[in-house]
Amino acid sequence: MKPHSDYRRDFLNALGRPFLGEDLFDRIGDTVFFLKDRAARYVAVNDTLVRRCNLTGKADLIGRTAREVFPAPLGERFDDQDKRVLSQGLSIDGRLELHLYPGGRQGWCLTWKEPLSNPDGRIIGLSGISRDVVGLTTPQPDMTGLSSVLGHIQDHLDAPLRLTDLAARAQLSVFQFDQRIRALFGLSAGQYVTRARIELACNRLRQTDDPISAVAQECGYADQAAFTRQFHKSVGLTPKAYRSATAPQRRKSKD
Repeated sequence: MKPHSDYRRDFLNALGRPFLGEDLFDRIGDTVFFLKDRAARYVAVNDTLVRRCNLTGKADLIGRTAREVFPAPLGERFDDQDKRVLSQGLSIDGRLELHLYPGGRQGWCLTWKEPLSNPDGRIIGLSGISRDVVGLTTPQPDMTGLSSVLGHIQDHLDAPLRLTDLAARAQLSVFQFDQRIRALFGLSAGQYVTRARIELACNRLRQTDDPISAVAQECGYADQAAFTRQFHKSVGLTPKAYRSATAPQRRKSKD
C-alpha cells in the first residue's frame, strides 16, 4: 500500500491546478472564506465575503488587507489578529466576534484561522473562515461581554482562569456563562477552557522546540505531569509523542 501522502500527491497531479476551496465556499451564504499571504493580503476569497464588503467582485479584495477593507476598529482588529497568526503560528479556533453585513449592519460570527506552511516549514500565509452564529444577527450587549471574555481566555491561557471570575467579567452568573458557552460550542465552560489550553499546546509543540515543561507553563499547567495526563486524555498521545508525530510540520526557521 502506498504512503498516505502519495494519494494526495497523485490526486493533485491529476487535478492539474491548485485547489483553494473558494468554489465550494461560494455556495455557503453564512460563511466567509479567505486565504491570505505572508503580508496578510487576501489571495483567495468567496462570494460571501465580496457581498459582505459591498464590492463588485473578488478582484476588488485580492491584494488588500483587512485593515484596508473593513472600517475601523474592525479592520485593525482583524489585521492584528492575522499578524499574530502569521508571526507566532497560533491558530484561532472559534473566536466570537462581530462581522459586517451588507448595508453596514453588524452581527456575530465564529472565526477560525490556521497558519499555512511551505514544505520547509516556513509560515507563508493563513486560511480562515467566519461562520454566522444562528440567531445572533445583532450586537447584543450580553454577547459583547461574552466575546470580550472569550478573547481574555485566549490571551491569558498561562494564568488561572476561574469560572467565577470569567462569569463576573461577562456580567453573567456562572450558570448563564456556562449556558452561553454550551450554546455556542457544545461544551461546558470548563471544557472550553481546557480545550483552549490543549489547542495552544498543540500549536506550540508543532511550531517550536520549547521544552515540554515550558509549553505546560505557557498553557496554564504548573505541574508537567498534570499537563501530560490532560494532553493524553484530550489528544490520545503524550506531548512528546505528539511532537514527534508532527515533526515534519514544525517550522524550521523564522526567516
